[in-house]
Amino acid sequence: MQLLIANILKQIKTLFAKKTWSRIVAQLYSPDQSDELKAFSAAFGIFMGIIPIWGFQTITAIFLAVTFKLNKALVIVFSQVSFPAIFPVIIWLSFKVGRYCVGGSDANLSFKNINSHLLQYVYGSFTLALIAALFTGVITFSLLKTFRLVKQYRLRVSPS
Repeated sequence: MQLLIANILKQIKTLFAKKTWSRIVAQLYSPDQSDELKAFSAAFGIFMGIIPIWGFQTITAIFLAVTFKLNKALVIVFSQVSFPAIFPVIIWLSFKVGRYCVGGSDANLSFKNINSHLLQYVYGSFTLALIAALFTGVITFSLLKTFRLVKQYRLRVSPS
């Protein structure tokens, strides 16, 4: 038991080490990866953060990011969109979007009968995740291209 606790503490210490954070930052700004891959990684992170696999979102996102060779740091950062303060908003939006997918109603939606609207929620959350991922991907790609153009312009214009 003491060995297990010592191992956990060692892993936590490694997580917060300066070297670990410098590797994460290096991966975020990696020039080896294309803007398309970074934008897709951000979009995939948002998608994984919204889909209804509560408690397994980050683990699944990391596994799939490694499998598909995505930018792991971006996937992890963007998958954290579903933090507790945003849960109610994501759930509410999922029910609202799901109403259009399933044709359900939210007039009698309450905590007592929420299980009868489960299909509406599942369809809505996947649709919301897809819409948010597309939006995030387009915005991230546009920003990355803009930053790259500004940087190239500054390098050309700056007096040497």
